[in-house]
Amino acid sequence: MLIGKLKGILRKSSWVKPFMIIAHGDVDGVISAVIAARSLLREINGDGIGYYFSGPRSIDGLLSRIPGGGEKLIIVDIAINPDKLDKIKEQVKRLSESGWEIVWIDHHEWPLGAIDELSSYADVRIRRAPSAARVVLEELGGGDYGRELAAIADDADTARYSDRRAKMYNSLTRDKKKRDYLLKALLRGELEDDRVVKWANRKIRKQENIVRKEVERSIIEKTNKGKSFAIIDLRPGGGPGSLISRKLAEEKNVGFSLVIYSCNKFSLYAGRDKSANLKPVCENHGGGGHPYACGARIDLPYYKRLICRLLGRRYLPKEIKDLIEEVKRSL
Repeated sequence: MLIGKLKGILRKSSWVKPFMIIAHGDVDGVISAVIAARSLLREINGDGIGYYFSGPRSIDGLLSRIPGGGEKLIIVDIAINPDKLDKIKEQVKRLSESGWEIVWIDHHEWPLGAIDELSSYADVRIRRAPSAARVVLEELGGGDYGRELAAIADDADTARYSDRRAKMYNSLTRDKKKRDYLLKALLRGELEDDRVVKWANRKIRKQENIVRKEVERSIIEKTNKGKSFAIIDLRPGGGPGSLISRKLAEEKNVGFSLVIYSCNKFSLYAGRDKSANLKPVCENHGGGGHPYACGARIDLPYYKRLICRLLGRRYLPKEIKDLIEEVKRSL
């Protein structure tokens, strides 16, 4: 298995490949991992790289399960949430002192002081760009193929999806097995592997049907400042929230969208209104991301999560009502 849950792997064995890449699990993260890996493979003999996916809320836990004594760890497209900084610093320090060379490349806005905190133990390269893949390419190189990949990542991470391949890859990243296969195909240099195209076309057709239904089902509200926004409730099973948000912006001129993906996960996406900074709302709930696209968790008691999973959007707990009111007040 090329990629899997690191926790499960480490329960079976304390051995980890001497070279590791940890990436965010979206299109930008996959492409960033590919560009980083191809750069790393120019330095080492053979494929001794382990690939893992994580995010701002889970990166501290994943790092804590990596044993010491490796060679090079590259982390791409993963920002740091303020409430995780101390735990992340502790693990980065441990790994660095045990022998790991750590390179962390990202394009998100980091908490004040976070870069300085980690720079004593890792090579931290953070700057604003349309995608993390763009920064990885500029830092590590990648030639014509890397530039083509970075252009796809730019298109996906700015939610334009004008490139057909960005849309194809996006349709596969929510499925772990298909995301793993996409990574392997891109590592081979195949931008449109036959299996990737087949899976993606099938998935896109399903997504288009869901988008049409959810656009009609979504609720349009106003913030206290008079800004139009959509509430997209995809509970309990989730769905293509960013695509639904984009369609609502095009068809109903909404300024931004609040997407409730599940009983404990939400995101905010900019629509017509590019001036609103959505990130503070997400940070209030332990999340993060970009000013125009971010995500976080809804803190629900267990019994409410259970009811929510059973009843889906028919059940609206106080915590979600409070989140909607917070969005109205803040934006």
